[in-house]
Amino acid sequence: MKLKQTWIVITISIGFSILSNAQQEPRSAFFWNNYMHTNPAMTGAIYQHQANVQWRNQWVNTNGAPTTLWANYAMKLDSINSGVGVSYEYDVIGLNRSHTALLSYAYHLPIKKMCLSVGASAGLKTMRLDASELVFSTPVPAYETRNYNPVFQCDLGVALHAERWNVGISVTQLNGAKFKDPYLPYKNAAHLWVFADYTFLLGEKWKLTPRLQSYSDGKTLCSTLAAVATWKERLWFGGTASVPVNQGSYNIGPMIGYDIAGKFRLGYAYEFRIVKYTPSSPIGNDGSHELILSYQLR
Repeated sequence: MKLKQTWIVITISIGFSILSNAQQEPRSAFFWNNYMHTNPAMTGAIYQHQANVQWRNQWVNTNGAPTTLWANYAMKLDSINSGVGVSYEYDVIGLNRSHTALLSYAYHLPIKKMCLSVGASAGLKTMRLDASELVFSTPVPAYETRNYNPVFQCDLGVALHAERWNVGISVTQLNGAKFKDPYLPYKNAAHLWVFADYTFLLGEKWKLTPRLQSYSDGKTLCSTLAAVATWKERLWFGGTASVPVNQGSYNIGPMIGYDIAGKFRLGYAYEFRIVKYTPSSPIGNDGSHELILSYQLR
């Protein structure tokens, strides 16, 4: 095997090893617009109908950088104090391509002016290692393109919410399913999530909502903060910042959006990546783009 090919193999091995043992769940600057995906208790908790599409392109000029697409729909069933929904995630990082499809259910228990929700999600996750761009002088079985057999995934969550605030805790990939492979086995690690937000009323036209989401696989912790100011329930803007400890970097940037007729939401965020450069960790300093398109009916 040529020297260059040897370094490719080593790089892939290290990357896959890190991916297998570090946080596997993608993060989002607009996490507050997509609570249901990480906490099934929020299924149908706020809106009668909610359809949402989000796309994130992270570290745009870095080869193999993460790209994620989320799409979901949820509806509230007041007659049985419940919410039902479907959620889909497509995630690309390096040579890995994964698809996750989930069905969600939440039971909503009214408590005075609050509501306690308990929810669960279940579905399938598939993964593909796409080595089509790797060329070796002799075959290397460990780095051939492979499609892993689908595995079962389940998530659980609890949330408490009111008109002006929400708080919740959940566990995703609870069952820790493993993609079996003689060369590159891959296990889904359980992740613990918490979130909270509160809306301050600033006169008749303005609102300010700080939000926090943190998640951990038991080894590392990632937290995202967002603060959004809203004018007349239409124009909203603010900023986001994250501290993903396992990556040794910080992300900070602005976001802006507009709600049309109280039903349709458009939004965009750009994050600058601030990372300490070292010869042993030559990571690019590229930014990230994120877009949302939602339909929300209260």
